[in-house]
Amino acid sequence: MTLATLRTDRPAQRALDHFTQLAGRLLGVPVVYVSLVAARGRMVASSYGRPVSIALLLCYPFSRHIAASRRPLVVGDGRRHPLTARIPAVRDGLVTACAGVPLIDAAGRAVGAICVMDPEPRPWSEGELALLRDVARLLVRELAQRPPLAGQFARGDARRPLRRERRSMPRISDRRTHSRP
Repeated sequence: MTLATLRTDRPAQRALDHFTQLAGRLLGVPVVYVSLVAARGRMVASSYGRPVSIALLLCYPFSRHIAASRRPLVVGDGRRHPLTARIPAVRDGLVTACAGVPLIDAAGRAVGAICVMDPEPRPWSEGELALLRDVARLLVRELAQRPPLAGQFARGDARRPLRRERRSMPRISDRRTHSRP
């Protein structure tokens, strides 16, 4: 299976869509997406609450940071957070709160991210973050059960762009993996 055929593989697509819908319902958020890192960039593999084409525009800066840093990103009010305040979706009021975690495979590679978003500011509880991490683990397990698909995201050339992006990421003064301004 290749990236180009992901959308035509109905069982794989249904499984990914199930996880995005589950995350949306569990956390009570209007937007969820799963993005996957590929050798030639990122793709939104599944979206809940927005069409994939719009989710791609909303999620790219967030998923890029999450995959490159390999750490969760938790922002209660993006308008006041130094990392997100300049993102067009935040400036335009489409995304104010977001929480995302990387999808890390068994070899320790970041193969993507799951991110939940809300146009309203909101604090993220530890319980909500634990649920998001649980969904991320289930997603990684699902990808691992589809070796041809997982292989598309775990190639060595997919990691090089992440290293470049990690070096270019602004440093966040908060030593914790997330902040809640």
